[in-house]
Amino acid sequence: MMPEENSRITRAIEQWFTAKDSQGASSANPQEGRRSQVTGGRHLDGINQLIVDEIANTGAKDLELRTNRKAVLAGYYRSSKAWDLLVFQRGTPILAIEYKSMAGSVGNNLNNRADEVFGIAEDAREAEKHGILPRNLRRAYIYLLEVTPKVTRPVSVGTPYGRPDIIFNNASYFDRVAIMCERMRDSGLYHLVWAFGATRDPLGFVEPNPAVGWDRFSADLRAGFQDGTAVDAPHP
Repeated sequence: MMPEENSRITRAIEQWFTAKDSQGASSANPQEGRRSQVTGGRHLDGINQLIVDEIANTGAKDLELRTNRKAVLAGYYRSSKAWDLLVFQRGTPILAIEYKSMAGSVGNNLNNRADEVFGIAEDAREAEKHGILPRNLRRAYIYLLEVTPKVTRPVSVGTPYGRPDIIFNNASYFDRVAIMCERMRDSGLYHLVWAFGATRDPLGFVEPNPAVGWDRFSADLRAGFQDGTAVDAPHP
């Protein structure tokens, strides 16, 4: 990773901390304050701008970027889904991006986030198979986790039935995020993934696995274009 890229990501992390801390402080209820930190709607603006800039760096032409209520795609199991960032080229959707971030209550919420992200991708994949969405549409998932001692501590695996994959033995919650993201990409649920953690002191970020790091994400993004035009997405 080049120093300039590191600085860009760190600035996005700083915006994330500033926005979510401000949103949490504005709530009179402590529990609601923690929830508002990740549902306030502005905390990921810096990450979104980082991705928008990286898309521009690909040299792709004739792009239209949509967010909020304009970033909506038809689905298969449901009528529609609003993505965080939707990229069109010459009127055709070519890239749909979903952002997730988490701070606190990781053990309680990690599985819920996983259920959500699997469903989003499977809905879009089935919509492609049935001709509702174009086959060259890439799906991207970006997961940001605040790094604390709790999320980096080894976690035991327990289940009432079945034998868990040994890859999860003593894996931390941070490791589990990386495992999930890598397997989602390798299985074709998503074509691009980036999993990383934000640190407060010092301000910065860490990546649990280079296989789901920024360099791989950026390379996969650039590989989606040839001579400025989006190419067909792989279908494992």
